[in-house]
Amino acid sequence: MPSFNQEDIRSAEHEAGAALTGSNALLAAIVHSASNPIIGMDIHGTVLSWNEAAARLVGRTASEMIGHPVSRIIPYDRRREQDNMLAAIRAGTPVSSIETQLLTASGEEVTVTMTTSPVLDTGGAIVAASLIVHEPAHDRRSRHTHLHHPAVSNMPGRRTILVVEDEALIGLGLASMLENHGFEVIGPVGDVGSAIALLDRHTCGLAILDIILRSGETSAPLARRLKADGIPFFVTSGYLAESQPAIFDEAPSFSKPVRAHSLVAAVQEVFS
Repeated sequence: MPSFNQEDIRSAEHEAGAALTGSNALLAAIVHSASNPIIGMDIHGTVLSWNEAAARLVGRTASEMIGHPVSRIIPYDRRREQDNMLAAIRAGTPVSSIETQLLTASGEEVTVTMTTSPVLDTGGAIVAASLIVHEPAHDRRSRHTHLHHPAVSNMPGRRTILVVEDEALIGLGLASMLENHGFEVIGPVGDVGSAIALLDRHTCGLAILDIILRSGETSAPLARRLKADGIPFFVTSGYLAESQPAIFDEAPSFSKPVRAHSLVAAVQEVFS
């Protein structure tokens, strides 16, 4: 693994941070306060950012991790998975979520699902990677019970919101925002097929759809399915309205970066 001095790390962190906040003005706050651990790394695995949820999960503070290899929280027999993920990021290859283990400060191994995504600068170059950790549902509830509104969380048949967003951090931010206001979220997912599979298995009261997905497809087929099922949906997009498929013309629309209070207010109105 290449060695880096503090100036290299600060420079990489600055570029990664600029790329991150440039994609959505809310992302810096989302990363800091998200209930999911989010770890920013350079393309060789050196930790550049470490949110509070990551500190709670593995028992190591940001000062203990930033500037150090992320491999210190990965069991030895799982490090090849990390190497493969980082190699895929450097090559610009999509990375699937994997189930693996993380090593806590006390030596305990915790089973998690990890999603790795590239962080791009304004020129489209890959300057860093984000590692989003999803804990098993029962572990997440026990660790973060205080984030949910008990009156809503204990409600039988609690309504759910499907989030479709191909930018992993933006999708996670939307999900965290909604969960912190007492709603249940399915997703986020980044393609139509995965979203339809979720609809086949879950009851959904509302959907939030990114119009143009990274694969080049639009979420129009999903919108048609939702309309046929009588499920309302909102759309988010950074594209001009005239480029939208007609199915989205009458749907409430939120331009990116999405304003948190506007989206939450609209969601609450649907469920009132």
